[in-house]
Amino acid sequence: MRVRLVTRGGSRDFIKDQLTSQLFLSISPITLLYICPNISSLVLDHGDHKQSGTGGTRIIRSRTVWERIRSWPMDRINRFEEDFKAKDWDEWNQASSWFAAIGLNTLSIVLRIGHWFDGPKYDPILNPFRSSLAVWISFCEWMLFSLSMVNAIYVYLSTKNYHLFEHRLNDRPKSNNVQMQEVGEPVPAWAERYPGKIFYPLLQVIFEHPGFDPNSECVWVITMWCPSSFCLDLFCYYSPAQVLILNYLSGENYFYLLPTAVIIGIQLKVLVKLYQSLIKDRQIIFNEVYNEYTEKFVNPNCFVHKYEVGIQTDVNRAWDKINTNPKSKQKQKSKKEIMDKNI
Repeated sequence: MRVRLVTRGGSRDFIKDQLTSQLFLSISPITLLYICPNISSLVLDHGDHKQSGTGGTRIIRSRTVWERIRSWPMDRINRFEEDFKAKDWDEWNQASSWFAAIGLNTLSIVLRIGHWFDGPKYDPILNPFRSSLAVWISFCEWMLFSLSMVNAIYVYLSTKNYHLFEHRLNDRPKSNNVQMQEVGEPVPAWAERYPGKIFYPLLQVIFEHPGFDPNSECVWVITMWCPSSFCLDLFCYYSPAQVLILNYLSGENYFYLLPTAVIIGIQLKVLVKLYQSLIKDRQIIFNEVYNEYTEKFVNPNCFVHKYEVGIQTDVNRAWDKINTNPKSKQKQKSKKEIMDKNI
């Protein structure tokens, strides 16, 4: 293939571009990456040139293909972390708690049924050694009971602290979960985790804080109960009481123990749901009363309607009208004439 270079105008540059494109198409991408790893940034990012403010061209060199491949796992992890934090987990927790509770209850019932098949093989007097299946079943039952207990403890101890900076120090809030704390008081790291959250407040009450200064700035801190929706629903449907009831399940009492466990779960869920509705209704009523008070008493006094009224008067004043009266002028003339005659 013969190529003739023409020097007129831009023909030479056009032919060079055609040769370069044919060269890149004839070489495989992997071979090109190993031969010249930096050329991919010039080919792939050819459109990334931006005009600078001075009128010239500014070449922006982006990452090469090898750098993109090497940083791809970390980019995916960072993106997954951002999506994980931005996701609304309340609806997912409420939906998944049903499946978790049904699965755990079903597993407990299946494990209990496994003891029925192991019953004739075990005798505490003649055959005190249990089979390996019975040992594993008992271990799984204890693990499920421990899971239920840990979840119950977590639900009861899930709290969140709020600082009341604008509340007066001499007026204690009417709550049992309020304590006074120094502003900027250092809290050890072990007090932020369990079991430090349990023992640290007790140590503060029993022992005086060594760095406490009575003249320092203090603030009221309220500890609010704040369990997650998933753990709370799991506690309602798979509480330790239900696990103990299912542990005593047998072929003779299943017809009244199973309904008892179901009734306990429904009762707890209904109670929690009603209490949450009570809190929401109270908040709605409080907001409505506050809004009515603001609309009727606060806004009319804060936003008073004012009008710009201009008062226009006559050019002649009131006493000037008396002087312009013809009768008064005649009286004045007569008085002047009398004065002149007397003179």
